[in-house]
Amino acid sequence: MALGLSLYAEVSQGDKAFDFKLKTLDNKKSYTMQSFKGEVVLLNLWASWCKGCKKEMPEFVALQNSYTKGFKLVTVNLDDDPKKAIKFLKSVEKKTGMKNPFISLYDPSKSLAKAYACSAMPSSYLIDKYGKIQNIMVGSLDAHDIEKLKLDINSLQ
Repeated sequence: MALGLSLYAEVSQGDKAFDFKLKTLDNKKSYTMQSFKGEVVLLNLWASWCKGCKKEMPEFVALQNSYTKGFKLVTVNLDDDPKKAIKFLKSVEKKTGMKNPFISLYDPSKSLAKAYACSAMPSSYLIDKYGKIQNIMVGSLDAHDIEKLKLDINSLQ
């Protein structure tokens, strides 16, 4: 993993997104940041114990479902046990009545939280199609925040 010397440096708008190689929660597939080259990405760091994460996850289902191409929502779970995250996402599916449409990765070493110097949960990073961070959002996003986020996503496509 190429994290470089800035492992704990504060991340700012315009910085290059950190590369990673993580597996999905079900351990079936691996992704890197390069997997999303040419697409706008919302990288979300979350955990099943996080109240704000519980609040925003149904909003994320609707967000990803509103895009057919050019945008990927990539959630990165930081739980100690991936089974907790899987159970959590199943409860979101039950609540929304929709299958999880976004990519759910698991980071057992919490390397991305360390790389991004994540100060609170949840934290989200809007990354443009060139791999540059365009917005950093700390805390949960509500429906109003998602509508503003859509404007940013559309402007970056």
